Amino acid sequence: MSDRTLIQLESIAKDYPMGEVTVHALRGLDLSIPAGEFVVLLGPSGSGKTTVLNLIGGLDQPTSGHVFVQDEDIVRFDEHRLTEYRRRKVGFVFQFFNLIPTLTAAENVEFALSLNNGGRNIRSSALALLELVGLKERADHFPSQLSGGEQQRVAIARALANHPPVLLCDEPTGNLDVDTGQQVLRVLREMNQQEGATVVLVTHNTAIAPIANRVVRLSHGTVEHVEGIDQPRDVSEVVW
Repeated sequence: MSDRTLIQLESIAKDYPMGEVTVHALRGLDLSIPAGEFVVLLGPSGSGKTTVLNLIGGLDQPTSGHVFVQDEDIVRFDEHRLTEYRRRKVGFVFQFFNLIPTLTAAENVEFALSLNNGGRNIRSSALALLELVGLKERADHFPSQLSGGEQQRVAIARALANHPPVLLCDEPTGNLDVDTGQQVLRVLREMNQQEGATVVLVTHNTAIAPIANRVVRLSHGTVEHVEGIDQPRDVSEVVW
């Protein structure tokens, strides 16, 4: 593993028994992701994109193979270590925002902060994170009072609660219109460029790919092609 490699998947297979049939979601997949990059995992439904994301996030285990993150094979972690890994090393952003509807924007972020930080300065930390995504003035609004893009930006603030080195995003613009989706992508780019988070974004939308540093195309459970982009496009150019 090189000095810049943050995530490395080696010979990954993932099988799902479906009655009498076994679905081979991943077939001997190898993938390296350098630290500090914005990586798009691109491919049609069933290509294995979300499975890869779930394995990196410690939400699932491979049938065989190794998942190294910061030189540690998380496949070998017991449940306690996996929980700590997910809390401290990974932030998750999903297509469906998964905010707690009875909590305000600030309280949703405070809840994530409280899992690790106890009671110290949680309010000020939550407000700082909301300011980072441009929503400090909406801190006391409930999710039902926020637009879809605002809810997704709250979800990003929550994902950043413990300053994880890895930000995993599963179709984060899937339910958003173009203008709102651009806002969300712009925030993710800022988190990558200004905060140093390594962003891994899953999408089937080819229009999003050119904003990344690296595009990994998946097909039938394996890596079909990896493309490095020297000059990623500005988010404002992304239209779908």
